[in-house]
Amino acid sequence: MANPKIVLDTKGLQQLKRTEPEKVAMWLDMKAEGLVTDIKLSFNTSPPGQTYQRGGVSHTASQPGYPPNVDIGTLRSTIRWERDGQFTRKIMDGVNYGIHLEDGTERIAPRPFMQPAFKRLEQTIEADAKRELGLEDL
Repeated sequence: MANPKIVLDTKGLQQLKRTEPEKVAMWLDMKAEGLVTDIKLSFNTSPPGQTYQRGGVSHTASQPGYPPNVDIGTLRSTIRWERDGQFTRKIMDGVNYGIHLEDGTERIAPRPFMQPAFKRLEQTIEADAKRELGLEDL
């Protein structure tokens, strides 16, 4: 998976970053937190896929193309964000198999959970910036 990015680069935002950097930083924190929440809420939204037993416990997988269904919850519980610079936020998971679910492998079809959330945010972020940061010239 390529690292998805959403970039706003306009005069009004650049001016606000110079005059009120903490306001922009807090807004970015809020957007990152909302993105993490959106990603986590997408889990278990798939129509039922294959059901299998592992360790004496039954699990119903998601269908390809949908976010994963929760098995034991480790992936979902490790999704988080952090500041990666004053105006950059990084969204990540804390497991080594998240990328395999997101992009798929030779044996597993993709179960994207990050890219769809980024696409949803991309569709609303400009209007959000105008409304929440008072940027009418975006």
